[in-house]
Amino acid sequence: MTRRRRRLAQSPIPINSPPTPTLREASRQDGHVETYAHGYRIRPGGAEELDVEHGGQLVDLRQPDSLLWIDVQGITNHAFFQQLGRVYNLHPLAVEDALHVNQRAKVEAYPNHAFLIARMVHFHQHVALEQLSMFIGPDFVITVQEGRDDGDPFDHLRTRLCQGTQRPILQKPEHLAHALLDAIVDNYFPTLDAFGEQLEELEDDVLLGKKPDILERIQYARRDIIMIRRALWPLRDALFMLMRETMEFGPETRLYLRDTLDHVLRIIDLVEGYRETVASMMELNLATMSNRMNETMRLLAVISTIFIPLTFIAGLYGMNFDPNASPFSMPELRSEYGYPIVIGIMVALGIGMLIFFRKRGWLGGNQSTDSED
Repeated sequence: MTRRRRRLAQSPIPINSPPTPTLREASRQDGHVETYAHGYRIRPGGAEELDVEHGGQLVDLRQPDSLLWIDVQGITNHAFFQQLGRVYNLHPLAVEDALHVNQRAKVEAYPNHAFLIARMVHFHQHVALEQLSMFIGPDFVITVQEGRDDGDPFDHLRTRLCQGTQRPILQKPEHLAHALLDAIVDNYFPTLDAFGEQLEELEDDVLLGKKPDILERIQYARRDIIMIRRALWPLRDALFMLMRETMEFGPETRLYLRDTLDHVLRIIDLVEGYRETVASMMELNLATMSNRMNETMRLLAVISTIFIPLTFIAGLYGMNFDPNASPFSMPELRSEYGYPIVIGIMVALGIGMLIFFRKRGWLGGNQSTDSED
């Protein structure tokens, strides 16, 4: 994955060279998204970007009176994460969870840090989720992104950090953890807006019923909304856990977490509404298909009904009884105009039945007024 390196404003120290080839080359060996990391040292006046590695070795970038944010992209280089766990004293179980994707959102407390998993959302025609793991230490926050090409929702946060305008000022790891969680949650709103517009177009196509891939698109929409729902409900529980006093988050941060939780609950309400819309759309599509089938069956029934008396007449005069044997044996066979008379009767009968069915509304015409009488 190619990402433009960001130069943060008000950096007191010049930005060093990009991450060393050791980390990148080790990630390219299996052909997956390469693992690389950026370090950000945050102070009240702004932030500076740092190299996480020097000479192929991970270094401890922590300093007094500063907050360190290490943002790791990609999870393919397991050796790097083992070294990361040793340098920052991360629990092996937490590191293992960060390397295994498709986990539900959760919060776990360890002796030296807290560990959190959340699901970031991306939307390009269809919904895609990306796992974000977060280690919250005494003076650092380490985020581990699964590493998609769609980017992340933290660009606005990085811009505010470099300008020193982020409120509250990120002086503690819990402040940065909240800011990251808030960015993840707020990113669900534009995703759901785009998803809602797609649902409106899909609903119009269902009503028209002219596109053959309607059922497939409804199934994709159903899958997308289920994925979002499965990501949000555990996140709600994780935020409830973070708001507990046992998680060592200060009262001020818990107030901001409560606001983030309120956003999650609003998003869940939207998701539940979209879920009902997709379900009703499925029912509407099935009803439309059934209605079209009924119209087809009605047309076939009308055609069959018209041909039943005609077939009877044709079968009756196809028996070929000899009129010479008895005067009761089809004397019409001797008539000079017998054939055109029978054909005329059959045509008149067919037209009469068509007119009758039309008046009854069985062929799409006006409904009979018998009920009104």
